Amino acid sequence: MPLLDQLLQSDEPSVRLQIRLGLQRADDADANDLRQQVRSSARVTTLLSERVPDGTINAHPYRKWYGAHWVLVMLAELGYPPGDPTLTPLRDQMLGWLFSGDYLDSLGRVRGLPLLHGSIEGNALWAVLSLGLADERAEQLAERLRQAQWPDGGWNCDRKASGRSSSFAESLIHFGHFPCMRRCT
Repeated sequence: MPLLDQLLQSDEPSVRLQIRLGLQRADDADANDLRQQVRSSARVTTLLSERVPDGTINAHPYRKWYGAHWVLVMLAELGYPPGDPTLTPLRDQMLGWLFSGDYLDSLGRVRGLPLLHGSIEGNALWAVLSLGLADERAEQLAERLRQAQWPDGGWNCDRKASGRSSSFAESLIHFGHFPCMRRCT
């Protein structure tokens, strides 16, 4: 059986959705049906299983793979349907952290250039837009990213950076989600 057929028969709805969207140009009805299957999939159930009664996750928002930031990014990657208001507490938890004094104070400058975790802000922005959870803070995140862009078009968070070039790792994820942010020279 050809690989494409195997993928289209996967038990995981997010795999079928990505193939249908990326390779076969699924129609809206087909894509919406697959997104609803993603919503009730075992992976999504597991990702959301750590929520407490107020809808947040009782962990730091950036705790690898379990915090609100990573859960929202993974839901967006899986193709979770946009506009689910039950995800709002996770959005608020993630953005509350990204706009907190502690987080903002951790940024800074190196050789006159702003330090920023472009991959963190980029993933957060992409997730809230993909999941239909954007509020006024999404615009503020986009502006923060724009203002922190280095002359070569990327971002850097390394306090020991030379100031000559941005970080490939910090920039790659952001460019993947937002190619329109590349500076034109």
